[in-house]
Amino acid sequence: METKSPARPWGVLVGALVLVALVAVWATQGTLAGSGLPIGRAATIAVGMTLQAIPFLLLGVFVAELIEAFISPALIARVFPTNPVASVLTALVAAFLLPVCDCSAVPIFRSLLRKGVPLSAATTLMLASPAINPLVIASTYYAFGSWAIVGARIGLSIVVAVSVGLSMLVSPPSALREDAHVHHGDSCGCDGGCETPDRSFSGVLGATGHSFGRILPYLLGGVAASTAAQVFWPVSSLLAGLPAPGALALMMAAGFALSLCSSSDAVIARSLASLAPQGALMGFMVYGPMMDVKNVALLSSQFRGAFVLRLFATVTGIAAAVIGGAWWMGVLA
Repeated sequence: METKSPARPWGVLVGALVLVALVAVWATQGTLAGSGLPIGRAATIAVGMTLQAIPFLLLGVFVAELIEAFISPALIARVFPTNPVASVLTALVAAFLLPVCDCSAVPIFRSLLRKGVPLSAATTLMLASPAINPLVIASTYYAFGSWAIVGARIGLSIVVAVSVGLSMLVSPPSALREDAHVHHGDSCGCDGGCETPDRSFSGVLGATGHSFGRILPYLLGGVAASTAAQVFWPVSSLLAGLPAPGALALMMAAGFALSLCSSSDAVIARSLASLAPQGALMGFMVYGPMMDVKNVALLSSQFRGAFVLRLFATVTGIAAAVIGGAWWMGVLA
């Protein structure tokens, strides 16, 4: 069998050029101030978000390539039980141990599916890992200084992630674009005649660069959309006087549009605590890490459109029902 030889990561070069251009605009914002457009603020937001997201995305791609190269379907089968419910619970434990954000979780999700992990379990891991890992717990407590808030965020995130994962057992959709790559054959993950991944350090790095370059443009597109939302959509002024359902919907929409990293979104949520009730803040901190503009862009780069649409609708509906229900029952203030 031949060893894979990754293509040159031209996407990385394009992404680097875009980032340099953003930094240049940010550095010359004083000169551009006379245009009347918030160019400087937009560049600051875009540069900050890109620099925040890239390390996590790179980490996720690297872990995904390690899984591709070294984790066999036989090992995956031993780790994840055949029972669907037990497999989802196993994914939940793994999600707690992975200190990743949604950018990292998407490539890991794809790699696990390619190795034969059930869609329900892989979906649970992807949704839960950015919301319940130790970094998120620490940052949420740092922002609010309340274990009750931390417990509410983790508990609601677990209920939503597990519910969405189990929903994938009903009429399981075809997720991966290249379904032909998902097999349950020999140790390389194929039925035969496939290429063997290059398991050298340089081979893994090369595959990481290639995958990173392929999905980086989608990340930058998500950053551009999120930047526009932050510049032109004044969330704080819209919260005034909203009833509970409206406040929840607005904060969930803000979590989707602003695309903040889950390790830092609690700080932003805390800044809105005087304007939004706790239930609305939970909509921001539970839904945002699971489904945002960057996440959808990354998912669209590697998964079928019908699956991405179903995932978006399911996460949105279940998150609204779970958080709204907890708020209505008085669990949330």
